[in-house]
Amino acid sequence: MPLLGHLNPMATLARVLIERGHQVTFFQVPDFAPQVRGRGLDFVAYGERELPEGTFPERYRALSRLEGLAASRANLDIMTTQADALFEHAPAIVENARLDVWLIDHMDYAPATLAACMGARFVTVILGLMRHWEDGVPGFSGEPYSDDPAVLERDRRFNLAMLAASKPFREYLGAYRQKAGIGPFSLDTLWSSLAQITQEPAEFEFPRKLLPGCFHFTGPFARPSDRLPTPFPWERVQRRPLIYASFGTTQNRNPHLYDAVIKAAAGLDAQVVLSMGGAETVERSADVPENLLVVPFAPQLEVLARADLMITHAGMNSTLECLAAGVPMVAVPIAHDQPGVAARIEWTGCGIRVPASECEPARLREAITRVLRETSFREAAQRFKGVIAERGGLEHAADIIERVAATGKPVMRAQPSITSR
Repeated sequence: MPLLGHLNPMATLARVLIERGHQVTFFQVPDFAPQVRGRGLDFVAYGERELPEGTFPERYRALSRLEGLAASRANLDIMTTQADALFEHAPAIVENARLDVWLIDHMDYAPATLAACMGARFVTVILGLMRHWEDGVPGFSGEPYSDDPAVLERDRRFNLAMLAASKPFREYLGAYRQKAGIGPFSLDTLWSSLAQITQEPAEFEFPRKLLPGCFHFTGPFARPSDRLPTPFPWERVQRRPLIYASFGTTQNRNPHLYDAVIKAAAGLDAQVVLSMGGAETVERSADVPENLLVVPFAPQLEVLARADLMITHAGMNSTLECLAAGVPMVAVPIAHDQPGVAARIEWTGCGIRVPASECEPARLREAITRVLRETSFREAAQRFKGVIAERGGLEHAADIIERVAATGKPVMRAQPSITSR
């Protein structure tokens, strides 16, 4: 996906494979070239005529102001535009590249469709919350893990609404598949039958029973050395506790959320670092408290190494980076998979959820105070820090990819089923 939050973990995975002696090339729209090449990685563009530079930044700026299903619908429109160019130009490009294996973001349905049509060997890489729907296991809806019939019914209705919103895109992909003679589009056949890899530790996911045998829980794909250098005024970070706030780089133009952080910070005996993620800068005025430091971007991994708490949009990358650093969270989910990730943050005891629509200064301050005061939240996050460090998930993911590339055969996990916790 042409999004910074998806590039960061995929670039780290690419780096590990390069260190093992493999050649790795990213294929994407022209707007993503600087982000990939800036990391010293190989890049090949497609769709230069249909999607000239500047196309996606403007569309994502509009997307960044939306919430909930409205954001999901707008994102599907962007994906359709991208898929048109992919299907027209990518087959010749990837054939010329003579690839041994494709690594495909599990949210990017068009490349997975193209790989199936071309008979290509590919691995599904899950960078966000998995979309593997299972009865009794809430997903993107944000519902808690529960056997309450009312909860399960709300989750079922949400899933139906998501399916309805994505129907035009699924039909579009289905028509392409049928033209290629490989049958209709189905979520059951969208992802790889060779290996599916998620960044999630198994302990972070709700209990599962129906995941395919080639599904693997690994760990966060994140290393400070793989991130672009980010200027940051470390000399101004002088107080504790240190609270880090960021709403990501996509759904990050919601003024009321920044207003809530600013006003909540005013009543806290702590320093708050607010990263705008490229959104418009908050103007410094008499209403901005002295304990608030506002920056365009922050070196997130380095800041988390010092932080006592993060106010996060509950994107999967930020969440896992908090867990790897042992930092508890106040989760403010906005759209896409974020409500589902926030539900898991609460379920694991690593933080408190405050929905974006209910994020008022007093409620946010109350959640911050509770997470800082009650030691159970930090203890839960610290347990994940130990689990993640012990597992070596990034190297495990690379091992799986190498086995697929070498053998072309499915890589099966040791356990036939997953029932975490």
